[in-house]
Amino acid sequence: MDAVVAHELEVIGSHGMQAYRYEDMFAMIAAKKLNPQDLIGSTITLEEAPHALASMNEHNQAGVTMVTMD
Repeated sequence: MDAVVAHELEVIGSHGMQAYRYEDMFAMIAAKKLNPQDLIGSTITLEEAPHALASMNEHNQAGVTMVTMD
């Protein structure tokens, strides 16, 4: 967190969920009550990642951008 404070960075999101809740989450995925793929807004290649990172302030897409190694 020192870097966040020192560089006045903005942290958006969460630090995750408690490990003891993973079993419940996986059960919801198996029961098709939770669809993690719905959280993916777009998929880009590793080569496209620097441009995407540099233009984050202009980005209005909902969802997570997945970076692939292709």
